[in-house]
Amino acid sequence: MSGERARDGHLVDGRYRLSGRLGSGGTGTLWQAYDVLMERQVAVRQPSLSGPPDEDEGRRAVKRLYREARAAARVDHPSAVVIHDVVVDDGLPWIVMELVRGRCLRDLLAQGPLPGSECARVGLAVLGALRAAHSVGIVHRDVRPANVLVEHGTGRVVLTDFGVDPVRGSEFAAPERRAGRDAGPASDLWSLGALLHAAAVGVAPGAGGGAVGGGGPDGPLGALISRLLHVEPALRPAPDRVAAQLASMAGQPRADAAG
Repeated sequence: MSGERARDGHLVDGRYRLSGRLGSGGTGTLWQAYDVLMERQVAVRQPSLSGPPDEDEGRRAVKRLYREARAAARVDHPSAVVIHDVVVDDGLPWIVMELVRGRCLRDLLAQGPLPGSECARVGLAVLGALRAAHSVGIVHRDVRPANVLVEHGTGRVVLTDFGVDPVRGSEFAAPERRAGRDAGPASDLWSLGALLHAAAVGVAPGAGGGAVGGGGPDGPLGALISRLLHVEPALRPAPDRVAAQLASMAGQPRADAAG
């Protein structure tokens, strides 16, 4: 089903009834839907392709999206969005995931930067989800405020958009990714540093023409961000060290730093 023909009430794969758009962007459209089999509300992502799915490039993209979404369903962490299903409807792979009722970090930051301890808490949660993904061979490649949700009531931090084509030219993409080189776990760490920078000062590193890593917060958080934003992937700090430092800044027990 093309984006133009998708409508409320459509039954995706004979099971997920669309009930309203939650948002849309370069990676596709996110819908709220009702799972008529399990009788629960879910979120369903309809992918956006650069070309028709029945052409060679489109077929390759569909296969890649399906394969990566299925792999992402193996990521198991409280701060990783739960992927329930991946189904093909009218030639496109739709990702069915838990419905997180909350606001994305991008919208929260529109009201101003977060306190240092809250930056660390959010960063620690995102890092935990990334480490769980890396442990099963998944690189997220699109860590940015729009893909981090904070759940109403609980404050639970949830990283979304595993298994989705990343946004091109994102300010939160590591230098090696912007240069067209392969992304690895260290690339996600750079993006985490950029996310923390935005959370602490309100803008991505380098936004507005400033130098990458410049204009960041002072103190231990600023020092950690600078190390995460190192241009050389091999010189970025190890995830366990990052987790321990964030846990300390967030006032959480060191045992929680394992992520």
